Amino acid sequence: MKKLSISLLALALLPVLAHANGEPVIYYSAGIRSSQPIPLKVTEVQVVREDLDINIAIPYSTVRVSYQLKNNSSKPIHVDYGFPVDFLGEPTGPHAFNGNGEYGSLSEMGVLDRAVRNVKFRLDGVELPWTHSDEIARTVVYEDQETGEQDILENFRLWTYTVLDIPAGKTVVLQVDYQVLNQWSTEYEWLKGSPMSRYFPSDGQFEYFFSPAKNWGNGKADVFNCTLQCDAFFQRTDDLYGYLNRYNKFQFEQVDKSTWTCHATDFDFEEAYGMVVCFYNPQDGKPYRHWGNPISECAVPKAAYTLKTSGAQDKYPTSNMEDGNLTTAWVAPGNGVGATIDIDFQTPRRVSDIGFYNGYHKSAALWAANSRIKKLRLEVTRADGYCDEPVEIDISGEEWDGAGKFSLFRDDSPARFGDLSFLTITTLDRQCHGRETGRMDADENPIYEKVPFASEAVSHIRLTVLSVTPGTKYKDLCISDLLVFDGFDD
Repeated sequence: MKKLSISLLALALLPVLAHANGEPVIYYSAGIRSSQPIPLKVTEVQVVREDLDINIAIPYSTVRVSYQLKNNSSKPIHVDYGFPVDFLGEPTGPHAFNGNGEYGSLSEMGVLDRAVRNVKFRLDGVELPWTHSDEIARTVVYEDQETGEQDILENFRLWTYTVLDIPAGKTVVLQVDYQVLNQWSTEYEWLKGSPMSRYFPSDGQFEYFFSPAKNWGNGKADVFNCTLQCDAFFQRTDDLYGYLNRYNKFQFEQVDKSTWTCHATDFDFEEAYGMVVCFYNPQDGKPYRHWGNPISECAVPKAAYTLKTSGAQDKYPTSNMEDGNLTTAWVAPGNGVGATIDIDFQTPRRVSDIGFYNGYHKSAALWAANSRIKKLRLEVTRADGYCDEPVEIDISGEEWDGAGKFSLFRDDSPARFGDLSFLTITTLDRQCHGRETGRMDADENPIYEKVPFASEAVSHIRLTVLSVTPGTKYKDLCISDLLVFDGFDD
């Protein structure tokens, strides 16, 4: 059974990071854009209501927070406003694009439109101009109030800034929208390093901190509402209730299998600390169902490439691998050993992975009766003519070297009927850093040669069959369908 864990943590931040959730600040300008804003107490403006809507997803969660701010004074309030977006995982640097547990970035370097994207500020429905800090704040210290122990989590915070004008005696509605990259990981070794791994995460984490709004009014919200949604993962609330009630006086109630809500009055922002949503899979041998559909969302249009083979048996042409119909198949000449599949791109383009239904997937019986690829050679040519080192891959066992496999419907296992076999063409590290030089630095990390993105695009891929797993009845080597993927998210 999958579990949901939401922790509301006692939050003791370093002095330069003592705020979150949006607050008035002393300065705002395109010239300063500080990652360490100075808070400003504005007692005249009270948070009448906060509505927080969070939709947990992989790789990006969507947040919408709406504040009703009432100016209780007889003068208009003009204030610079800072809103921090917290995320786990560095958007730049040597570990930015591992995608396998430490960090989760899925594209080339950059913060906006990568770790944080689709930011919008609206005041009474009117969109406001905004900017962001020049640097990213990092390292938040959490303190457990029960034990007094402190733990340092490498956390990253991007401050976004705008300006608010609140008329005298009036109540305005400030709405902030954004998407933020979750920390996530996959337990499947063969998917690590591939952007497709986000469809099979074994755990993930999202966080949101409340404390900054304490600088408005009396530091509380008269009314606080939160709705938390997650369509794919949330199936138990054991930990949900325990963690939420550990430090707070409000409770989440389950509305349906994927929705939780909570309601509170006189909500104290300082005492609310931070909310960390952990979704994970215990080691019970069952993967999460995939989040979204990688075939429909990441498949490269067939018009972008041509598929050729070294030959085909009568009535089983190469085109059968392109028809999206698993009841048809390409059948190689002879026993298939030495057969080649060539993928030529009309215009060089980024490719993350190749997927193919190894064997004849018309039925389980025909799949077992016919032969399948056991071992193949993968050769990739880049747009500038650079040829990757050829890789020989045995796809018959539990673990593959340099490739992967997954089933859209079943647990992890050796390739079988119904499985989509999976070959990684461009890893997340390579997408970020370029080509490995074969040398290591002083810390034994690979040294990369950064090349222009256009050069790293793929112009040609060749698969050569080196050996086969014989069928129980026929010697024919079959592939029902082949797909090309661009699983990067940008």
